[in-house]
Amino acid sequence: MQRAPTPGLPTQPHPEMEQMNSTHQQQHRTSSSSSSRAHNFHPARRAILDLFNLYLGRSAPQKSDESIREPPNKTQKRVTAINRELPPPNEQFLFDFGHILSQFPDQEQLRAVTESVLITLVIQCCSHAPRAEFLLFALRSLCNIGYINWDTFLPSLLSSVSSAESPVGQGNQTVAAVASATSSQSGVLPPSNAVPPSTNFQSSNPASPLPSIHGIGSPAQSGAEPSSCATLSPMKSNDVICNGQQSARVNLSVRENAISSLRQLSCKIIVIGLDSNLKPVTRADIFNHMLNWLTNWDQKQQGADEIDSVKFWKPDKALIEWLHNCLDVIWLLVDDNKCRVPFYELIRSGLQFIDNIPDDEALFTLILEIHKRRDMMAKHMLMLDQHLHCPSFGTPRLLPQATTNISGETVTNMRYSPITYPSVLGEPLHGEELATSIPRGSVDWERALRCLRHAFRNTPSPDWWRRVLLLAPCHRLHAQGPTPGAVFTSEMISEATIDRIVELLKLTNSETNCWQEWLIFSDVFFFLMKHGCIDFVDFVDKLVTRLQDGDQHILRTNHVTWLLAQIIRVELVMTALNTDSRKVETTRKILSFHKEDRSSDPNNPQSILLDFISSCQNLRIWSLNTSTREYLNNEQLQKGKQIDEWWRQVSKGERIMDYMNMDERSIGMFWVVSYTMAQPACETVMNWLTSAGVTETLPGSSIQSNERLMMMQEVSPLPISLLSGFSINLCLKLAYQMEESMFNGQVVPSIAMVETYVRVLLIAPHALFRSLMTVLTQKNQNPLSKPAAYILVFEILNYRLLSLYRYQGKNKGLIHDVTKMIATLKGKRGDHRAFRLAENLCMNLILSMREFFYVKRDGKGPTEFTETLNRITVTNLAIIIKTRGIAEVEHLLYLQTMLEQILATSQHTWSEKTLRYFPSILRDALAGRIDKRGLAVQAWQQAETTVINQCTQLLSASADPTYVMTYINHSFPQHRQYLCAGAWILMYGHPESINSLHLGRVLREFSPEEVTANIYTMVDVLLHHFNLELQRGRSLQDLMIKVTANLTFFIWTHELLPLDILLLALIDRDDDPYALRIVISILESKDLQQRVKAYTLNRGLPQHWLFTGTFKRVELQKALGNHLSWKERYPTFFDDIAARLLPVIPQIVYRFIENDFIDAAD
Repeated sequence: MQRAPTPGLPTQPHPEMEQMNSTHQQQHRTSSSSSSRAHNFHPARRAILDLFNLYLGRSAPQKSDESIREPPNKTQKRVTAINRELPPPNEQFLFDFGHILSQFPDQEQLRAVTESVLITLVIQCCSHAPRAEFLLFALRSLCNIGYINWDTFLPSLLSSVSSAESPVGQGNQTVAAVASATSSQSGVLPPSNAVPPSTNFQSSNPASPLPSIHGIGSPAQSGAEPSSCATLSPMKSNDVICNGQQSARVNLSVRENAISSLRQLSCKIIVIGLDSNLKPVTRADIFNHMLNWLTNWDQKQQGADEIDSVKFWKPDKALIEWLHNCLDVIWLLVDDNKCRVPFYELIRSGLQFIDNIPDDEALFTLILEIHKRRDMMAKHMLMLDQHLHCPSFGTPRLLPQATTNISGETVTNMRYSPITYPSVLGEPLHGEELATSIPRGSVDWERALRCLRHAFRNTPSPDWWRRVLLLAPCHRLHAQGPTPGAVFTSEMISEATIDRIVELLKLTNSETNCWQEWLIFSDVFFFLMKHGCIDFVDFVDKLVTRLQDGDQHILRTNHVTWLLAQIIRVELVMTALNTDSRKVETTRKILSFHKEDRSSDPNNPQSILLDFISSCQNLRIWSLNTSTREYLNNEQLQKGKQIDEWWRQVSKGERIMDYMNMDERSIGMFWVVSYTMAQPACETVMNWLTSAGVTETLPGSSIQSNERLMMMQEVSPLPISLLSGFSINLCLKLAYQMEESMFNGQVVPSIAMVETYVRVLLIAPHALFRSLMTVLTQKNQNPLSKPAAYILVFEILNYRLLSLYRYQGKNKGLIHDVTKMIATLKGKRGDHRAFRLAENLCMNLILSMREFFYVKRDGKGPTEFTETLNRITVTNLAIIIKTRGIAEVEHLLYLQTMLEQILATSQHTWSEKTLRYFPSILRDALAGRIDKRGLAVQAWQQAETTVINQCTQLLSASADPTYVMTYINHSFPQHRQYLCAGAWILMYGHPESINSLHLGRVLREFSPEEVTANIYTMVDVLLHHFNLELQRGRSLQDLMIKVTANLTFFIWTHELLPLDILLLALIDRDDDPYALRIVISILESKDLQQRVKAYTLNRGLPQHWLFTGTFKRVELQKALGNHLSWKERYPTFFDDIAARLLPVIPQIVYRFIENDFIDAAD
């Protein structure tokens, strides 16, 4: 049974509906400000307001002739009762509201109008308890049906409340209207001078959907009416003054009651809204308003008698009630289980320091909790910690005044000094001035040490260490100029290093397994010693003093001896032990760290290494200097014979060591050998990696070559557990040896060798890091002359070492190095594999950036990026600005230059759908760009006849094979870019009708950028043709089937085009409603699912360094497809078509979310 609408509601559509429907599209395109004003004149506003008035029991004032009649005389008395109908039951509200919804098509605008009306009524009815309760009921009901967008409603409400609370003297007159409505409902009428001439006000929030709120109040006093004060006798002046003070006090009380009611109702509404999943910015807005209310809880009306208010005014019941409601909102926001707003925001707010804390237990409880958490933080802090910047990726950049006369790329890698320190005159010091100004033993010295201790525990990148450390005085002879930001002296770093050693010794003595911490520390220690940041002789003196005087019983193991054995082959250390005047004394002190290691597990590899490490150290010192041999321990020298004997046994008859089946004792002994005989140990490892022999790779069917290509057969790579115990000296030798074999050898290396090389670099990132592009350039003056070498380097970088380069802070420099090679490759015909791999590597590098970077190293001229990289750069730039902001003014100035450099070579125009998610500064810079999509279609229509004729001659089943080279050598570039588009038109729905061999050969003979241009133009033509077919009445389903068939021909059947570039081209056309549907069909295809499944099975664990089995090499054609593998013989290592999608998938997900394809994004 259908329910009848409530009597009194409009049941017919408003006459303005037809006009609204005709102008709907124009209203949708208006700006936010004009749309906010339009809400006030929307035809639905009156209907919604009438509905709420009906349920609130508010009838419109009826004007009658009685209002203008003569007032009755004193003898006439009349008692008049207000005759009002009872409001309908609340349960009827949603039905009546739904009736109004059905009359208007634009539900989004109707929602905004509804929110505007609700905010108006909240301000007008806040002091009327039954009406306020109904408004809460209505909000809950509308929220239950999902009709309230809390992320727009709550900020607009709070903004309107702030405007309503503003004093009259500040130009906002709404509070008088609120007070008038309050007093009329409570029976107290305010004086006429409190009523403003107008009861309209503008919301202070420009983004608010509420343009104005109409208050309820008494009519304005007529300007022609004489003032009552002007007619009084002078003798009554004192009475007038007293009456004026009393009137002001009453006015202040009315205003405060109105504000209290408004805040109390607002808090109740916010509590309802917090049950929804609000955006962080909305929660922050609520939090700031609540803090502002609490902080200024005792603020009075300006112009009131402050002496009287201080003497007599006390918090009333209404104020305490909204105060408690406000506290309820605060507790809900900082709830640890929900974490809507972090509690530290309360600590930062300074709420506990407000001047006049009311006598309220609830507020005191919150302030007490803030103090408790501050005390917890204070346990780990000292005074002046605001001068301490801990090493992290998030530390802001260096101050501009410290970057003068420094190149742009250098500045982008620099950050704030780890500590700051003011001089006598108060100005901040920098660099060496700062370091030399801090006296030993002072609070600032301790603060610097705590920063260094933090660095040792958290291991920042080598780039951070280089930036902040000064060289030791004994090593500054060959140093360059001062380094901006270098603030730690060698004395500081020596002391912090010793502190870390003592800390690790204490952990070791407590039987905590901290071997991994020792390994990490030894890597950093080797780096610091190698770069001259520590004076070795001075360091040994201080370490001996610390362990003998302060911590006598802490040295129980040989970990210190092992640590010194790691660095004993460093050039600076060898020089100190050979030529320093204190070399004998230093040697004796080094030997004094030896302890007899009595481990409970004698077969544990670590125990074996620590047991023999003193012997290794004695043997090394014996070979360094004859003058110190008399101080060596003969027993330890004799113990070295056990090492030689074990080595002779395992290497007898040139037997290959099986590193995959070594027992724990053999592992420990091999670790020992790495400290005494690094070169023989290196040779046995290389022998293991080449032990499976070599085999000849057969050329593909498309390759006619007599050149033989030999390839190592696969073995298992060395496990990370074995490599971690190698001496750093052995790791260095292994890295150099494997680089020579991989990049200069005549045999293709095995995956096991490449993987072992990667693992060696990862276990000691400080000591062993090297730029592979630099290594490649050093070994080959022209890297492009050895395509196999740079393809291998690109694969290692793209699929193994990206995270390492980001940790090292070298990804920006790597972008420039790879871009140089891309600039050379993109114009070479047929060189698609290396180009696409380098382009994919650059995509990953650009998307990994979290801050501004120079698109050219010198910052001048257009970029050398490809069209695809230009688009990726702009997208990531938008992500950086939206998620991290613009850190410095210099970045803001460079932004325009950067965009000009990118857009100088880019032909793309970003759609409105994409631009609306860009930050405003980027959106404004790109919005004026000419839309070239329509021009591209026009250019295609002009060239279509010629292109179709050429494609018919080239791609027909009976095409002359000799025409292929004629087309490649003599066709015009403006026609070649439409080859794929012409093929698309010819084979539309019938891909088998064209000559795929000719098409594939021509595409492979094109340069890589010509193929990219073909893909982008084909997508434009594809979508244009798709829409034309729809206009001709073709079925959408049939068209999607044909498009899928054609794309299957290009991507999977004959593998003519790179899939990643095609997907990027499609998602960049999200202005077309069918582009993303085509992307979804590609992603859901069985061919792609099978390819991804095969890749995941062959790749193994994502943590590749933990894999202990034998890698399986995928055939070149199966891994890369026909287009990339044609004319290629060099096998793949980690590359695959599925792996090329890794940087593309996030871009697709972003575009799905932006266009409300949420299910596809999931």
